[in-house]
Amino acid sequence: MLDVGGLPRVFWWVWVSTLVARTGAFVAPFLSYYLTRSLGHSAAFAGFVAALNAGGAAVSAVVGGVLADRVGRRGTLLGALVASAVTLVALGSVHSVGLIAVLAFLAGLANNATRPATGAIIADIVPSGDRGRAYALNYWAINLGFAVAMLSAGAVASHGYSLLFMGDAIANVGCAVVVFFTVPETRPTSVGVAGAGHAGQPERAGTLVDVLRDRIFLGFLGAVLVGAVIYSQAQTVQPIMMGQDGLGPGAYGAVAALNGILIGVLQLPMTSWMRRYTHGSVLAASSFLMGAGFAVPLLISAVGHPMGVYAGSVVVWTIAEIGSTPPQMALGADLAPAHLRGRYQGMSTLAWSVAGIVGPLVGGWALTAIGASAVLWASLLLGAAGVPAWVMLDRRSRTRVATLRAAEAHWEPVLSAIASPEVVSAGVPTSEPEPEPV
Repeated sequence: MLDVGGLPRVFWWVWVSTLVARTGAFVAPFLSYYLTRSLGHSAAFAGFVAALNAGGAAVSAVVGGVLADRVGRRGTLLGALVASAVTLVALGSVHSVGLIAVLAFLAGLANNATRPATGAIIADIVPSGDRGRAYALNYWAINLGFAVAMLSAGAVASHGYSLLFMGDAIANVGCAVVVFFTVPETRPTSVGVAGAGHAGQPERAGTLVDVLRDRIFLGFLGAVLVGAVIYSQAQTVQPIMMGQDGLGPGAYGAVAALNGILIGVLQLPMTSWMRRYTHGSVLAASSFLMGAGFAVPLLISAVGHPMGVYAGSVVVWTIAEIGSTPPQMALGADLAPAHLRGRYQGMSTLAWSVAGIVGPLVGGWALTAIGASAVLWASLLLGAAGVPAWVMLDRRSRTRVATLRAAEAHWEPVLSAIASPEVVSAGVPTSEPEPEPV
């Protein structure tokens, strides 16, 4: 079992806020169903709306990261949560095609802006050596909350689809209340690196251009993008293939539930076991398992039991998901200078958003134009290609991570103050950072 001791109190409030928000995450999984079954729109329009929602999420990944560094983590997170609640209520109240499209984009924009801020808060308050398990615990809360949401969504929808939107909005407001009263501003005020301000003054150097010039981090983003494109098959290519192999929606629901169950059971013990290895070695092994997991259906012709094969596929790539997501978050945080953490977190979020758009488009086209076998072999090859990429990235990043860890010692007192009960109970920002360049 994963050791949960020694983490700052603020982290646990962030964990609680994440759990609250995810237990009401009703809308995204049921949006297409609502548009087609309740409002009577076409599948093409539902797909268009989903793409707009994903496009808004991609934009907010960058904007949310910049705001987290400029305005502050706490203010960005609270603003995004309130905006998300408002847009969700509005989206569930309109029937005009144009308004649905605009509000779907705005909902994606607001919702995804919370991720860079949350990731930056965790990186701010948790020392480098503990970030892996902190991100693992937060990821576990995400999946636990989502599982609760999926179990209760059917009962909520039976009383009216508008309640799904209202319930999701209430969850966002609840998360905002937790953050407002328990999470202070965590943006570092002294980073101890060349060009930093005096102690107690916010670091104002650095822009998105500095992030894009970081070759090590760009390599990291490339590796994340490839893995995320493979993973995107779980919600697109794999269910289509299951239908082609004679399996209905119930079968897909069963294997999707298996994914959530495995994460709930295995996330914490696996994270504890993985701590003995470097992030690079864990990510390399997970990359291969991710590709191999989605290639498992190649065995259907030999085994002859599609349901069992797809269940085996889910087991393999879920283990890869558990092994890859928290270490990716931790390594991405370790590579970021303290004053640019929001922007680095935003770019990491953007990689996943881009994969959510590119993966289904390319996978769907390849499935139609080339065939299922080609898609599965491509997944295996991409996963295998990630092995040397992560190993090389791990070697190149060691000096960077060691340097940034040493720099953190200069603002260690800030972490201690944030973790103290006095600051936590205040529920107000510790400083008002001045505006800085984008």
